[in-house]
Amino acid sequence: MAVARGFPAIAQSGPIRIGCITTLSGAASILGKPQHMGMEIAARKLNEAGGILGRQVEIVVRDDQSKPDIAVAAVRELAGDGVNIFAGVLASPVALAISGIAEELDVVFLNAASHGNNLTHENFRKNYFRVTDYSAMRISAASRLMAEKYPHVTKWGAIIPDAEIGRSTMATFQYGLPKYHKELNNQEVSINDPVVVKFGATDFRNAVSTLMSSDVDGIFIGVGGGDEVGFLQQAGQLGLSKKVKVYVSSGSDFQVAKALGKRTPENYWSGHHWYFGAYQDNPVSKALYDQYVADTGDKFPDGFIGMGHTAITAVATAAAKAKDLSTKALVGALEGLTFEGVKGKVTLRAEDHQALCDVNYVKLGPDDGELGWKVSDFYKTDGTDLAGPATPGVAIKFQ
Repeated sequence: MAVARGFPAIAQSGPIRIGCITTLSGAASILGKPQHMGMEIAARKLNEAGGILGRQVEIVVRDDQSKPDIAVAAVRELAGDGVNIFAGVLASPVALAISGIAEELDVVFLNAASHGNNLTHENFRKNYFRVTDYSAMRISAASRLMAEKYPHVTKWGAIIPDAEIGRSTMATFQYGLPKYHKELNNQEVSINDPVVVKFGATDFRNAVSTLMSSDVDGIFIGVGGGDEVGFLQQAGQLGLSKKVKVYVSSGSDFQVAKALGKRTPENYWSGHHWYFGAYQDNPVSKALYDQYVADTGDKFPDGFIGMGHTAITAVATAAAKAKDLSTKALVGALEGLTFEGVKGKVTLRAEDHQALCDVNYVKLGPDDGELGWKVSDFYKTDGTDLAGPATPGVAIKFQ
C-alpha cells in the first residue's frame, strides 16, 4: 500500500512527457523532422526557464510513417506508459485516427499541421485541438492572393492527392478563386477537374502530360512534401513550368526550393505554416529563428518548425492557466485560449478548437546566388475572417 500511495508523487515530480507523433521516414519526412525540431526547441527553452509547473519537459517521438494504424499503435503504447499529451502529425487521416481515440485513452491531442476541413467540422472531437490554420483558411487566402496578384490568369488546373487533404483543399479552391475574382476583378474564371494522384506517388509524367494538354495558365498544387518536389521537378523537365504563369501550393514551406535549387519554377507561391520574415518584430518568432540558426546554420527554417513550437507553447500556456496537467484540466484551459505564438496572437476557438491565426504565403523562384533560389515576395493575412463559422459535428459548407 505504501508503494501504491507513493507512485503518483514520484510520477508528478518527474518530467512531463509529451508524445510527438510525426512522419520521420518516407517522402513526408522532410516536413515531419522540422515539426519535431520545433517541439524540441520549445521544450529546451521551457526547461531553461524552469519547465512547466516546475517540471522539466521531455519530448518522446514516434514515427507514424504517415499511416493511421502505426500512429494509433504509437499513441496507445505511450498512453499506456502514462503519456497524456500528444502533438504533431502531418497527414489528415493520421490526425483523424488519433482524434478518434483521444477521449477513450483520456489524452489531449494538439495537431500541428493537418489541414483536412473535416477535423474541426464533421469529425470534431473534444480532445482534439488544431494549432495552425487549415484548408478553409489557407486556400481561401491563396484564392484571394491569386485574384489580387494575377487577375489575368483565369484558366486553372490542379493536382491533388487521393486523400482527404486533397479533397478539402480542392473544394476550398473551387469555391474561393471564383468568389474573389468576381469580387476583386468582376470576371469569371475556369477551374478544370483536378488531376488526382496517389498519396506518395513518385511518377508524375501522366499528370504533367494531362495538365500540359489542358491549356491552363495557372496550377493549384495540393500535393505536398516529397510528392510536391517530385511533381515540380518533372513539370520542369517536361516543359510544364515554362508554359504556366503561376503555381500556388497548399504548402511545403521551403522544402521545394531547398530540394530543387535553380530548378525552382518562377512565380511559385508556397503556403507556409510560419514565415519568419513576416514577423521580424515578434519576440517569440525571433527567439525561435535565432535558436534554429544557431543550431543548424540554416537561415530558412520551415514553418513546420514554427507549428511544432506553437503546440508546445499552447500546452505550457494552458498548464499555467489550469495549474494542472490532467487531460480534463488541459482541455478546459485550451478551449478559448489566447496566447502569443510565432505568428503573433493565436486563439483556439472554444466551439471547435480551431486556431484563429495569420495565414502566410511566400513567393519563391530560381536565383544565381549560392542557394540557387530566393524569396521574392510574401503575403501575410489575418485568417480569422477566412476560418468560417464553427460547425462542430457538421461538414463545412461553401456558399
